[in-house]
Amino acid sequence: MSITRVDQLFAIFLVAFGCYIVWSGFDYGYMNGTTPGAGFFPVLIGSAIAVLSVVNLVRSLRGSEQLSGGLAKRDIVKIALLCAATALLIVATPYLGLTLSVIIFMLAAAFIIRPSLEPSFLVRLVPVAVLFPLLLRVAFGMWLRIPLPTGPFGL
Repeated sequence: MSITRVDQLFAIFLVAFGCYIVWSGFDYGYMNGTTPGAGFFPVLIGSAIAVLSVVNLVRSLRGSEQLSGGLAKRDIVKIALLCAATALLIVATPYLGLTLSVIIFMLAAAFIIRPSLEPSFLVRLVPVAVLFPLLLRVAFGMWLRIPLPTGPFGL
């Protein structure tokens, strides 16, 4: 199977997955009166996944995007590790809380993608991996008052 066909099949999978996320988000409640509900963020993210995957699929089917070569074993290992890290994020979130789980996930994903301990890499990675989830916690948990999974440290 060619890499282009794999890309197309994965795009179809992501369209379906994005639609499922949107559907689940509406089940959680998109809005609570005038404030966003628990499903607000999943609806936005699911919509983005579905729409961008449709764009990717259309570009691939039109031939606007030419992929060549295949996947190296190293790339397949990275994909498998990222899938495992994502599964661990889902499993850990109820126990560690969303914020701490995302911080750990972002650090793990960065090291999976680019295994490096270069100071310049770490100086960019650590603040982003820590501050971004904390900012999201403040924005969604405090300002928008969306209930988020909280772990033992209140995060």
